[in-house]
Amino acid sequence: MALRDLLWQLATAFVGSLGFSILFHIRGGKLPVAALGGLLCWGFYLLVGRTLPVLVASLLAGCFAAAYGELMARLFRAPATLFVTPAVIPLVPGGSLYNFMYRVLSGDAAGAAPYGYETVNVALGVAIGIAVVTSLCNLLTLLHRRRTP
Repeated sequence: MALRDLLWQLATAFVGSLGFSILFHIRGGKLPVAALGGLLCWGFYLLVGRTLPVLVASLLAGCFAAAYGELMARLFRAPATLFVTPAVIPLVPGGSLYNFMYRVLSGDAAGAAPYGYETVNVALGVAIGIAVVTSLCNLLTLLHRRRTP
């Protein structure tokens, strides 16, 4: 991938996450941090996606987004959802979902199958990645609270 294409993808990931952050009413200093999460998450996905299958790359990117959101939540004393949701926006498999639905509605089941497979793999990978990291953080928080008198 050319450097120009990479920078373009990272910039559009930032702008897309920024737009959703505004839509979700994220304000102040949290706004650019939430948008930066989308840029970093997409960059991470591009990095790991070069060598790994789409399901594994999506799972790792979901883990990355959740870890970023949890870290920023603690730094800004805000809910992690404020940072996780915009971070995963670039990972949403919109293009493959569109192509899948277009081919299904056109009656081309054979042509739809690869797009459906990709859509399910990306969505499943991101969801599992977020669930694993969020659950682990909740468990660690619970254990920490039980230890602290």
